[in-house]
Amino acid sequence: MNKLELLCPAGNFDSLKMAVYNGADAVYFGLDDFNARGNIENFTKENLEQAVHFCHLFNVKVCLTLNILLKDEEFANMEDYVRFALKCGVDAFIVQDIGVAYYLRNKFPNIELHASTQMGIQNLEAVKFLEKLGFKRVVLARETPLSEIKRIKDNCDIEIEYFVQGALCVAFSGNCYLCSHLADSSGNRGKCKQFCRLPYSMKKEDVEAQGYLLSTKDFCMLPKLKELVDCGVTSFKIEGRARRPYYVGQTTRVYRKVLDNNYNFSNSDIDDLKQAFNRGNFIKGYFENEKIIYSYAQNHIGLPIGEVLSVKVGKKFNEVLLKSNHQLKRGDVIKFFVDKKEAGTLSIFDVKVLQDDRYLVTTTNSVPPKAKVHLIVDEEKEEAILNTKKKLEVDIKLQAMIGEHVHVTAKHQEIEVSYDSDFIVEKAKTSPISTEDCAKQFAKMGDFFQLNEFDAKLEDVFITKGQLNELRRRILDLLDAAIIEKYNKDNKIIEKSLYNEKQVLLTSKPLNDQSQKLIMFDDFDKIENIYNSEDIFVYSCYDFSIENFERLYEKHKKKRIYISFPILTNKNEIEIYKQILAKCANWGVYANNYYAFSLTDKEKTIVGANMNICNSYSIKFYSEIGYKNVVISNEDFAATNLQNNGINLYCFENFYPEYMYFRHCPLKEHFSSSCQRCNYKNDIKVKLNNNEFILKRMKTQLCQFVLKSVKEKRRYVANDIKKAIEI
Repeated sequence: MNKLELLCPAGNFDSLKMAVYNGADAVYFGLDDFNARGNIENFTKENLEQAVHFCHLFNVKVCLTLNILLKDEEFANMEDYVRFALKCGVDAFIVQDIGVAYYLRNKFPNIELHASTQMGIQNLEAVKFLEKLGFKRVVLARETPLSEIKRIKDNCDIEIEYFVQGALCVAFSGNCYLCSHLADSSGNRGKCKQFCRLPYSMKKEDVEAQGYLLSTKDFCMLPKLKELVDCGVTSFKIEGRARRPYYVGQTTRVYRKVLDNNYNFSNSDIDDLKQAFNRGNFIKGYFENEKIIYSYAQNHIGLPIGEVLSVKVGKKFNEVLLKSNHQLKRGDVIKFFVDKKEAGTLSIFDVKVLQDDRYLVTTTNSVPPKAKVHLIVDEEKEEAILNTKKKLEVDIKLQAMIGEHVHVTAKHQEIEVSYDSDFIVEKAKTSPISTEDCAKQFAKMGDFFQLNEFDAKLEDVFITKGQLNELRRRILDLLDAAIIEKYNKDNKIIEKSLYNEKQVLLTSKPLNDQSQKLIMFDDFDKIENIYNSEDIFVYSCYDFSIENFERLYEKHKKKRIYISFPILTNKNEIEIYKQILAKCANWGVYANNYYAFSLTDKEKTIVGANMNICNSYSIKFYSEIGYKNVVISNEDFAATNLQNNGINLYCFENFYPEYMYFRHCPLKEHFSSSCQRCNYKNDIKVKLNNNEFILKRMKTQLCQFVLKSVKEKRRYVANDIKKAIEI
């Protein structure tokens, strides 16, 4: 079995240390540019080398996030970043953009690429497509079921990474366009504004729901670790680059302990995770059909510990009597909840213990009576985690003979180095130096090393403290370098010239033929009067029953139709899609996910807008492997100045934006529905401030929902891109 890896987040150097010191096998973080957490501190070129060196010293792998969509003009800068990162020793790069992957694979042939979860990989067919491109690892979508993970592992020689703790995006990752279209702030460019965490209203017929209706609970996979291992997951990823160093340290510590303890965990482990960060109580991803939305609050609710018994309001101070199963102390922070809704926060400064579970807190804050109390900061526990240190044990041997150079050896595990002083040892005139004197100076090993065993062979010699300190510095520098050299021994950078490719990109001729259009529709009646044999028609369907397509094909078999299959799917549904295509013999596929490339021949496939094609390198990649029709992403920044590289290039000129794709069922969450008694009849109306949407159900065997605009959007289309419209 492959070695299991605990992969932890780092938004800055403090978080990085917490990950390493508490047991991470690997870390992932981003630089200022080109990563999907553009709203946090991140790392810079100035401290990247230091960060990588620190990680490698403790045998921790470094994965750099390069997980956004890029524009053509950004590739040169991106290449410089990657070259610099490789020289610093970065081990792997997490990539979303297929054009970036294509570029880097050609530029740096031995680079290690990981397919980001934002590529939307959720089944074997998609994994096989990426495996052929040279990806070493795939970060599966959170929607991927256990059965599919096992199917992937049984049929692919690729590493599988899976998220086990942290925030859960309500939308299918990589295909969320809400911020992009409402605020010109794309999540696929690292600028997500988390509109999903805002309050919404939903209306189904005459029933209305209100609250944080798209805000998901955090997930915790401790109960599922053994099953994930058995299915083939080898890298367990903790989400949270935007969270505090304490969160990183605590979650790393808990998962390290559980992985090392044969997957056994306790309620106290869950409590520690909840106190570190807990949005709406934990769920086990999509594995157990749990409700994933917490509509009452959208932030950290902490760990439930008790309740307010009474509040005595004074002229200057209020006295709050609390009942708590947690020992409250000065420095702790608690939150109050009334009917599950947040009703205030209190930092504790003045607290008296009245009984084992009764506490009197004096405060100037207004506290609601009878409120539930949750702990969000345990200062004592946080200090313990933040003060955690990890050092490498070093054995030192020192030999000092009269008339000779001092000889020092340092050993860490199997790595050993030696150093001879640049001075000759003289006989002591009065008091010779002792073994204890030498050990005392060598024990001052700094932040990363600590003295384990010290052995000295000394004649009656005199050595100054300054000389001993210099010997210690020199030998530890050599040991540091030897550890890093051993880690990096196989990491040689291979770089190839791409001048031919750049020439192709610069000289490819733009398309000027505007006669052909790509038309997307969801009802065949809409195209009866405008059908033109030169146009391409894409059927955006919501009912994927075989019977539905048999009926449609019999009536419209002579039309040139491409079926837009769902983004989310599973093995059984893929077999249904193949049956549909077998019955609809001359129809093609509009591919919105990598799995769809396995459904039919390349000549009968259109690379769809949800594949997020935003640069000429992505277009060239698809052209090179034989695809003839590509639709540019509906991201606002993706519509201009692209080269077609000899294929038909389309861009939507007017369309009804699809903002999000949901695996969960909003009807179950908010309207008391069930699979046995589904009450879906018509589209659900959704509102965010003055923005109106509809939720449409798409069904094969399972259901998924699409959050769609009710207003048509138009945008500029460059002359070299053919028009696509939605009717």
